[in-house]
Amino acid sequence: MVAAPLFTSARPSTSSRRRRSAAFLGTALLVLTACSDQSEPAPTPEPTPTGPIADVARNAPLHSVDPAQVAQARKPPETYPGSATNAGGPEATVTLRGGEQGEDYRHGSVGLSLEATDLADQRLNGDNPDLVSVLDSLNEPTVRFGGNSTDRRFFFTASDEPIPTDWPLNEGEEITKVTPDDLKRVAELAERTNSSVILSANLARYDPERAGELAHHAKEAFGERLVGLMVGNEPNGFYQGAGNDLTIKGPDWDQETYAKQLTAYAKAIHDKVPTLRIVAPAAYSADWWNTAADAPNTDPMALAVHQYPLSECGTQWEHQQPTVANAVDPATRNNIDRLVDDAARDAAEHNLPLWITETSLSACSGSNEITETQVAAVHQAEYSMRVQEHGAERVAAHSSLAPCRGGAPMSVLCSSGTLANPGEAFSVRANGLALALIASIPEGNMVETSTSTENLTSYAVEHGNGTVSVVLTDYRDPATAKDRTTNLTLPYRVDYATQSQLRGPSWTAEYPVASLFEDHASDSGGPSTTATGGASGAAASASSAPEYPADPDVALSVERALHTAPRNAVSVDGYGLPITPVGVRPRVGGVKAGSKNFSVTLPAGSTTVLTLKKTQPSPSPQESQ
Repeated sequence: MVAAPLFTSARPSTSSRRRRSAAFLGTALLVLTACSDQSEPAPTPEPTPTGPIADVARNAPLHSVDPAQVAQARKPPETYPGSATNAGGPEATVTLRGGEQGEDYRHGSVGLSLEATDLADQRLNGDNPDLVSVLDSLNEPTVRFGGNSTDRRFFFTASDEPIPTDWPLNEGEEITKVTPDDLKRVAELAERTNSSVILSANLARYDPERAGELAHHAKEAFGERLVGLMVGNEPNGFYQGAGNDLTIKGPDWDQETYAKQLTAYAKAIHDKVPTLRIVAPAAYSADWWNTAADAPNTDPMALAVHQYPLSECGTQWEHQQPTVANAVDPATRNNIDRLVDDAARDAAEHNLPLWITETSLSACSGSNEITETQVAAVHQAEYSMRVQEHGAERVAAHSSLAPCRGGAPMSVLCSSGTLANPGEAFSVRANGLALALIASIPEGNMVETSTSTENLTSYAVEHGNGTVSVVLTDYRDPATAKDRTTNLTLPYRVDYATQSQLRGPSWTAEYPVASLFEDHASDSGGPSTTATGGASGAAASASSAPEYPADPDVALSVERALHTAPRNAVSVDGYGLPITPVGVRPRVGGVKAGSKNFSVTLPAGSTTVLTLKKTQPSPSPQESQ
């Protein structure tokens, strides 16, 4: 059953606010004239304007409407177009194994990493409709606040102290003050979106007592949603040579000093909040994360690791440069496995959970051929499954609240406006769509799979309710390779399978975030044809409605959700957010009920999520009596 829209949580549109103001003036005039004309009838209230979905207000933000309601308004076909196979045998095979289940797959496994200084950004609040919609799409995400700003520009104070003036800053940098009121504001957003939170304490400006105060006020604000406090960020990079912009310690900074300081911070934090998990070292070096794990008196603790596979920003290591060729190379996936396996083994030896608190395809600044693209999105989807299969419990993709124009190009989300004047509206990029697709997979346990070729990867999650999710990523070039028939062999029989798919016409295609910040009046009125085939029934109702201005503070509205992405863009099932819920996805064509194998057509350069419905065994005569 489709849930009723939660109109009380929706921010009213500009036109709605004007109508309420006009209604107030009208009421005041009626009061003033009541004595002179008692017989004049009261004006008829103006009806609430309806958007393209019946009984849903115009410009309603996505979070105020059940995603299934939006998906049904898109009029998806019963069978996913192109999923049925053509004549001829399969070109690739995927095998699901029976037997023992593996790592847990749970909500909160994927999430976002933001800068610690973003805590002071007033846009980060529970009333920002787009941020609520984004976090809702990630299904109980982990939101971590850290990054390089933690030890360079982040100043927490509970007593309104003046900002320090003796910190070394690079040109254009400034210190950001964060207070308990900021924590309370962000906590409202976490509460509204059912998010878990990791905060970070400044380690470079050594002050354990201040970290304890941060822990105390954070616990008061976030309660049980606070799952950890990180001590510093990437301490292995505190000294990178004289003259390096990231250097904040002298050449005498070493692991022994770090371990002593980590212990001091843990004591100060646990004096205030005894059970709060210490998160460390947030490093990309095995010797540093083992130093953190061996530091005394830090329990409880989580081992935090960072990974950016293609972050050779110069010319030294060609295989780690941010290129499409490297992004799809199996060697890159092997390197990912090597680091995560090492971290998982070390975490297990110390009886610690493994969290990847910062990741993306690359950490190189500025734009390059993989930023904002389909290849980055496919990587993010595949990586999110891969590292969980190898033991990571939480994965946070590093992001920014900066505008799409001028902000970090690899960020999962970005805002309207400019760097000088950032806006209130937010959207996800292509890699954000990928995260949301993976986050739509229900909780369960991962099971073993295998593929017949290295340019196709597979993962499976058993949900315990008779369904299994299968994630297939095809690494062939979408601009040149044809669709591929892929056969799935199963250890059980299935009645049917449904499908959702991230795809684009080329590795360098992007999701058109800028169009989401344009006025709705410039739109054609609704979707025409979708990637899942057929004309959308929402098009007629949307195009028959009069044009009206969009709320400038809402990019992720129901209207936008009913517009298909351009054919040259990245999309999930031809759209952006919301991801079509599992229960209303189109079925895979050609799956015969009761079969233990079936074939599906996979486009090149895509990530496909299949949901298999197992055939339930018939009860025995004794059971049926």
